[in-house]
Amino acid sequence: MSKRDDIIAAAIRLAENSEPGQANLSVRAVAQEAGVGASTLRHYFPTQSDLHEAVARKSIDTVINDFSIADSTIDPVDRLYECCAQFLPTHEHRDIQLEVWFSMHLRALGPEPRAVSRRLLEHGHTVTYDSMHQWLNRLADEGHIAADEVDPIAKALFTTVDGIALHSIITPETMTVDVAHAQLRWMIEKLLS
Repeated sequence: MSKRDDIIAAAIRLAENSEPGQANLSVRAVAQEAGVGASTLRHYFPTQSDLHEAVARKSIDTVINDFSIADSTIDPVDRLYECCAQFLPTHEHRDIQLEVWFSMHLRALGPEPRAVSRRLLEHGHTVTYDSMHQWLNRLADEGHIAADEVDPIAKALFTTVDGIALHSIITPETMTVDVAHAQLRWMIEKLLS
């Protein structure tokens, strides 16, 4: 692992071991956790914002799970649904998950957009879309869909997930967690049929 990666890993450890909202990602704290001097940290991350963005990007890169997509003994609809369902709200954390989704979009695209928020949102979209492509390429390799359908199906899944999140915020009484998951499964069944 490079020195830059060591510093990012140290910052993530500090964040994970902190109370929610209380992470101390100061130059001094991160440098100490990484076992480097403050000047070394500043060499790789000239500003606090650079460090925070790198930590956020790394977190985005590692959060998506491939679950059982590689297990060809499981029905392809079930495998793809399992992978895509991780982007939908759950019963336990619905309100928090939707609030985070909305606030990320508002910070990136709202009346006072922030450049770093826009970059992180775009990175999150890229990572999500790339994951969907990988899952669909696997299903195409197995013969469940044609290779030329991978891109349009990935776009349909991505817009479905985003649309479900938006409707869950606008009409939570009709787009419940159960309805959201049923809608995603229905869409996957249609796309793979």
